[in-house]
Amino acid sequence: MVNSGDWYPNRLAELDTWHANFNAQATATGTTYGMAAGDVTQIAADAAFISSLLIFDEEIRAFTQAWTAYRNAIMRGDPNGPLPPFPTLPGTPDAPVGGLPGIEARTRAYAKVIRADLDYSPAVGENYGLVAPEPSGLETPSLTPTAVQGSTDVSLKIFKGGYSVVAIDMRRGGGAWSQIGVAQTATYVDTTAPDVPGQPEQREYRAQGMVNNVRTGDVSPTVSIVTMA
Repeated sequence: MVNSGDWYPNRLAELDTWHANFNAQATATGTTYGMAAGDVTQIAADAAFISSLLIFDEEIRAFTQAWTAYRNAIMRGDPNGPLPPFPTLPGTPDAPVGGLPGIEARTRAYAKVIRADLDYSPAVGENYGLVAPEPSGLETPSLTPTAVQGSTDVSLKIFKGGYSVVAIDMRRGGGAWSQIGVAQTATYVDTTAPDVPGQPEQREYRAQGMVNNVRTGDVSPTVSIVTMA
């Protein structure tokens, strides 16, 4: 079963809506974020399969209700009443073209590919449905950086906003963000070596809360600092 706070829905009706959106996003921009054309095709087949499962599930539920009413009429109904018609059994659904088992595991693998792309951002994650709703009572984390005297290290004081674990990102020179670690305490020390040994450099940092090892909620405001030589 999916864990609490996960981005992947648990109920079939929610999965139908989620996969429809995931399919639409993948069709529009999937190859932009690391997906192969075959992956995008499979995502469409998975969405169609989920929709088929939901329809059949609803038909089964309707038949069960109709069967219960029929059974009760036969056993406890009016002896002088007409014989009710037998409920219509739902037809067996056909798997869509390209339908395969293991949709959840496959979808989580696709999500890892999207997240690993250099152009990935929290906004992309929101669009694809890869960001879990922020649990109530939690706030956006924030960072306060301090250059460590006598080294090129940076000490980050962390306001965790109620999260037990916070992910820490860093970038230099306006390049790509990279996650450099996670923090369970109120302080994290970045010991990354400078691009030019012994020289100060400007670094930017940001943080995001984590629930069940999944980044979630808003990303903190970016803070910057120049390291010591």
